[in-house]
Amino acid sequence: MACESAHQYLPVHILTKQDSKCQRTHNISVLRHKRTLKSIFINMSAMPLQPIGLAPSSSSPFADQGHDGMRFKLLTLNCWGLKFISKFREERMHHIANTIAAAEVDIVALQECWVESDFQYMKQKCRHKFPYSKLFYSGIIAGPGLVVLSRFPIESVSMTPYTINGRPSAFFRGDWFVGKGVASAIIRHPASGIAIEIFNTHMHAPYGPGDASYVCHRTAQAWQLARQIRAAIERGHLALAVGDFNSKPDSLTYALLTKRAGLQDSWTTVHGASREGIPAESLSPAEQIETLGVTCDSQLNTWRNWCELSKAQRLDYIFHEPHLSTVEDIEVAFVERVPGVNVSASDHFGVIASLRVLPTAAHKVRTGLEQVSEARKSIGLPLADYEQIMNTIQEYLPTANAQKFYRTLHFFVSIGLLVALHIGIFWVKKGWGGFIMMLAATLIGVTGVTDGMMGFLFGRNELRALKQFQEEVLWEMEFTDQQTTLSSGTSASSADAKCV
Repeated sequence: MACESAHQYLPVHILTKQDSKCQRTHNISVLRHKRTLKSIFINMSAMPLQPIGLAPSSSSPFADQGHDGMRFKLLTLNCWGLKFISKFREERMHHIANTIAAAEVDIVALQECWVESDFQYMKQKCRHKFPYSKLFYSGIIAGPGLVVLSRFPIESVSMTPYTINGRPSAFFRGDWFVGKGVASAIIRHPASGIAIEIFNTHMHAPYGPGDASYVCHRTAQAWQLARQIRAAIERGHLALAVGDFNSKPDSLTYALLTKRAGLQDSWTTVHGASREGIPAESLSPAEQIETLGVTCDSQLNTWRNWCELSKAQRLDYIFHEPHLSTVEDIEVAFVERVPGVNVSASDHFGVIASLRVLPTAAHKVRTGLEQVSEARKSIGLPLADYEQIMNTIQEYLPTANAQKFYRTLHFFVSIGLLVALHIGIFWVKKGWGGFIMMLAATLIGVTGVTDGMMGFLFGRNELRALKQFQEEVLWEMEFTDQQTTLSSGTSASSADAKCV
């Protein structure tokens, strides 16, 4: 550096012997550097390549922060952050942010964080604890409201909207307009090197019986999510599906995630499935939370305390990949009230789970094919579930066809009415009559065109999406049936051979 600074402003012909000596020293340094690089490349070529789901293990600051390096905690919460509608929104969101900032958790997945200023407050408040944070964008109004916060590095993020997600005509419900979908975040676990892929989602809400239940829509969404989870497992990722699924444990949504995607419900991993058969009305509100893991419609929630005991339900879940992880503990969170306003933090309770990466996880991911083969053993629906899905689609198709037909019919009828009104105005004397006829023509025109667009564009799109969904289910159903038949035939042949 001294030589460099001495002659960097001198012409070439004024270089001295000292300069030549500096040049020789520089050449020797470069030669040594090249030899070092060559040695590094030789050593690297001898190293085995790591699959995408596993990073080389190294020392990490997270492994020394007071807990087992293979354990991590995950929190999920539906925040109920509707602007202008949710009461005490700012006070509740600030309380949620303050609580998360002080909580002993590593990954946080939030739903219904629909106001960006609330996310910015949370990001600022939690920046020291969770340096990695992402608000996901989709839809027309507000967005999906999905947020992921992490202590560990987030390597990749993506947002996949659901292909079947409500109807634009149900504007007062909003599910279609916010663009609900799946927010994916790939997080590198520092101690094990495993890639944790979080699938954070908020599925379509039920609004009543019959058509308003949107069972077909949530089933299609679960089918789509299960496909993404299966792809993540085959990549060697530790898949976790979390959020507000708006579905009970006896639903098709639950069956698709546990059977088709191959995940396990963290609550049943810890407490077993036997508790699911306990009637909610036989327990007190506190016992419902402790025993059944109730997260919605609890009488202990100030926003839902008018619900009957029998209506209490578990809608929020943490599903985990059982071949790479296990669950050590799980509990319902955010049951306390917000100080100052004495209301619950949200209309849902949260769920917090302590998960552990299995000691064999790194080996399974490193071998690749072995891990995929083991994961596939638990993937597949019983034929009865496929038939139930097909029945669900068939039951909803008349509604979809009726929506398309009547909205298209309204469009053509409105054209006839517009022509009649424009002709009739010639026979109306000056005054309020003409004004009323023009106002009526305007309203009929606007509503007719709007319904026409819904019928032509959305109606056709929904029917095609349902057709695709139906064919995917039918295809997989037939394949599963064939595999079952072949397996039964092979077993029978083996038994006959043993008898001989």
